[in-house]
Amino acid sequence: MSSSRSVTPPKGSNHSVKLFLDEEDKTQEALKTFKCLEENQYANKKLGNAKHNEFMECDCYEEFEDGTNRACDENSDCINRLTLIECVNGLCGSCGDDCQNQRFQRKQYADVAVFQTKLKGYGVRAQSDIEPHQFIYEYMGDVISEDVFRDRLVDYDQKGYQHFYFMMLQNGEFIDATAKGSLARFCNHSCNPNAYVNKWVVSGKLKMGIFAHRRILKGEEITFDYNVDRYGATAQKCYCEEPNCIGFLGGKTQTDAASLLPQNMAEALVVSVTMEKQWIKLKKQQGEKIAKSEENNINIEFVESLNPPPCGKPEDVIKVMSVLLQVEDALLARKLLQRLFNIEPNSNLHHQILKLHGYTCFVKLLQLFKEDSPMEAKILDFILKLPKTTKNGIISSQIDKEVEQIGKLNSELEGTCNKLLQKWNDFETYKRITKKDIKEASSKMVDLRRIRLPPGWEVVHENGKPMYYNAQQKTKLHQPPSGSSKTFNPRRPQTNGNLTTPKPSIKRSRLDDEEYEKQKLRRLEKEKEAIEKVKEEEREALKLKLEMENRRKSELERIIAEANRQRDVEKEQLAQSEREREEKRLKKKNHHLEHRWDKFFASFVPGLLRRYEQNEGLSHDHAKQCARDIVKILTSKELKKDVTKTPPEEPSKDKRSKVKQFTASYMDKFLIKYKKKHNN
Repeated sequence: MSSSRSVTPPKGSNHSVKLFLDEEDKTQEALKTFKCLEENQYANKKLGNAKHNEFMECDCYEEFEDGTNRACDENSDCINRLTLIECVNGLCGSCGDDCQNQRFQRKQYADVAVFQTKLKGYGVRAQSDIEPHQFIYEYMGDVISEDVFRDRLVDYDQKGYQHFYFMMLQNGEFIDATAKGSLARFCNHSCNPNAYVNKWVVSGKLKMGIFAHRRILKGEEITFDYNVDRYGATAQKCYCEEPNCIGFLGGKTQTDAASLLPQNMAEALVVSVTMEKQWIKLKKQQGEKIAKSEENNINIEFVESLNPPPCGKPEDVIKVMSVLLQVEDALLARKLLQRLFNIEPNSNLHHQILKLHGYTCFVKLLQLFKEDSPMEAKILDFILKLPKTTKNGIISSQIDKEVEQIGKLNSELEGTCNKLLQKWNDFETYKRITKKDIKEASSKMVDLRRIRLPPGWEVVHENGKPMYYNAQQKTKLHQPPSGSSKTFNPRRPQTNGNLTTPKPSIKRSRLDDEEYEKQKLRRLEKEKEAIEKVKEEEREALKLKLEMENRRKSELERIIAEANRQRDVEKEQLAQSEREREEKRLKKKNHHLEHRWDKFFASFVPGLLRRYEQNEGLSHDHAKQCARDIVKILTSKELKKDVTKTPPEEPSKDKRSKVKQFTASYMDKFLIKYKKKHNN
């Protein structure tokens, strides 16, 4: 029988790792145990959609080498890649087709194989070395709603399934890889994993990918921290054999020991493993229970206790913005925004926020806090302080429409909204740099793809030529501004420090004086015409601006008058909405109480039925069904008495006695029917 061997640990690991190179490849055997999918399967079209549905372009440029487009690779500053969004052919204009930020779409999986572990069933090992943060595999399956998820939990439990393959995708949505999925379903849990799970947006859909946490050696098992409660599943022993192993998967032990936040959220909020352990230890000393919200897999009390520091460097902003673009929970959004709000005034990091799809992110956040006026005010005040840039991002994100709507509905925020709209109205709109522009710039010794500009500078298109523009300084330059740097590309040799080799100039023959004067006059006429055209355009723009101001003023007056007439109607609508929300909240609370009462009675009712199996010849299945029926009846009685009462931690002696009497009465009636049926 083959066995594993230990080797020197890779960088980032604190102990030796085991290699399983000698274990037989069981991939083909494992593929027969489930249906292998090429893409997720969705129960309906609404499932799996990212909250920001509009596709967001990056600002990288097409760069072919040896027939391969090298744009948006791991060494680039691709804003989509930094914020966990994949570029899409035909939608991401300047970076071209088939760029390097399409790992999910192109299924650029690591070389892996399935093997048989000693105690954990199948596992996944690396067939070659995997570098840190390399994409390993997509976790695929059926994407289902929470109701279907809970039904399947019960169904799989009744069928006696030992392994569950559920992964939360977002609030109320789960991936079930039990019957259908990918090889990623065989990745086992470890208390000291070498991989992690990250959520990406791909063509408007959310995808879960497994990535290397550190360098993974050829033959090493690939593991990640499941980091989820097992939703009532029986606790199982953990066989990861790590020094920090907590001993069990699932049940109370796993709930108490699991991370309080998913990894990407913890990094964005500057939460370390040590901080989590100290907090858990303190709560246990105080005798308090530790639980995570089923909606978003976080510990709410722990998050509320955090006071994260301001972002101090570009890496901090990247981590915060990547989570903010996907966050659905208001509490997490508040804590992350706190890091942005407290950035030092006039910091270059404000430019970084805008670059990382900032306006699109703020549209999403304003919608998230649409019923929280104080938070809306803080966000609007922060946006008002952001530096000037081009108007392109405002138009593409449609944040101006969102702000205008807020101003109409909330009189307290109307002033701030009008200031923002007025500020944006002065921004200039420029045409985006195209592939043609890049080729023209290259012929003039300027490689736009290899210029890293200082904060606040952008490359824009004006009069058919690329230019460098700083909206804050109102400055346009034909050459890169001071402070620019040429990013080094290891794939391309450099010559004399230049990115492109200058072409030899061509000397033109001197014209005679008469022809020279004619050309000079023609040139002056064209310049005069161009100046007049610019002045005319400025006059038209000013006229249009005044007309827009008058229309806006008239529209605001009409809205105020209409608001006064409709005030009573709106108050009634708000009151009705509040009543509906309260009814929804009570319904959800009652459902939660019903579940807790079921769990309370289920803790001891089945034990009362064992004697009927032993003495009355009742089958185990019938006894189990009777226990369920009795639990449901008892729960219904408790809720009829008091819909707000919660069950005690342990049943009292009196409660046990009453339940025992009820059970005996119920079983007497049931046995009469049962024996009559079976005797016949």
